[in-house]
Order: sequence, then C-alpha cells, then structure tokens
Amino acid sequence: MDHLNKAIGKLFSAVMRITSSRSRGEVTDLIVDHELTGVTPEMLDWWWDNIYSTERYRLWHPQSHIAFRWEHKSDEHVGMVQEVTEKIGVFPTTLRIRWEDPSLVPIPRVYRHANAGSVLDNSNQPMSLILHQYESMPGGTKMRSTFRLPAKTLGWFMKELRKHNKEEMGQFQVFLPALYADRYRSVSR
Repeated sequence: MDHLNKAIGKLFSAVMRITSSRSRGEVTDLIVDHELTGVTPEMLDWWWDNIYSTERYRLWHPQSHIAFRWEHKSDEHVGMVQEVTEKIGVFPTTLRIRWEDPSLVPIPRVYRHANAGSVLDNSNQPMSLILHQYESMPGGTKMRSTFRLPAKTLGWFMKELRKHNKEEMGQFQVFLPALYADRYRSVSR
C-alpha cells in the first residue's frame, strides 16, 4: 500500500507540474471560511508545530489523513518540511509541505494569526501555497484557509479540496481543546 501511495503521490506531482506549466504562472485562490467553536488562536498556533506523529495527524481528519512524518524539523517554524499522505477525494496523495513566513506569502491577510506553507514538487519548488489565518471571535475562532493553486487546476480537485478542508478544520473542535489542555503531560511522558 505504501508503494501505491507513493506512486499516486508522484502522479499527483506530475499532474500539478503539468497544470502549473499550462497555467503559465497564473493562479486561482480557493478560499474557505470557518468558525471554530471552543478553539482559540493560541491552540492553533501550538498545533502547527506539534503534529509530530501519524497518530496525532489522524486526529485532524480520521477518514482521510493516512501518514505523517517530519522530513526536516528544527527549532524554527519557517523552513520545516513535513511529508504527509492524505486523501483528497478518494485518491491518496503524498505531499511535501514546507512552512513559510506568512508575511512573505503573497496572499492577502485579514486576520492577525497565520500559518503558511508551500506544497513542494520533487525539486523543492513550490507548486501551490496555503495560508491559514485566524483570530478570536466570541466563543472560538474565525479562520480563513486560502489555497493558491495553478489557474488550470481541475474543478473536481478544487471541490474535493474544499470539502477536505471543511472536514479537517471542523475536526479541531472535537480534539484540539483537550489535546491542548493536556500538552504538558504529553511532553513529560
């Protein structure tokens, strides 16, 4: 199964490279807004650097998140690279995501807190950008996820990515408050 996932991931990367070249530098933004009850911006700030295992990654989307590992982890958030396998729709895809400086990502910011990343191809070149931005609201956090994709990205993929993002961000309300509250006990194990 691992070989199949890697093969599909390579196929996905090839499709993204072809899509990028056909888009000739033009991009489109997929924007998804969320309201997360019971989740604070501080919890989300903590989460991005503390996904450290497949078990924890699967909490975020139990049906579609398959595997997680840090390819490059350091004390600095920016520059860390994670390799994840997840399903967007029915297709398992292996992605390499590098954390970026949100102030340097050319996606407009409307909220104070932000986490940015780029999906890398096999040559470490960004194929797409991601910006999750968020701030407090009464009872929780409002969040906007923006995916900057090649302009000619297939419609079915954008639909499935929107659905996937809605599901995973909605899952934060289920597990993150308790995980965040338990963070010090988990570290001392």
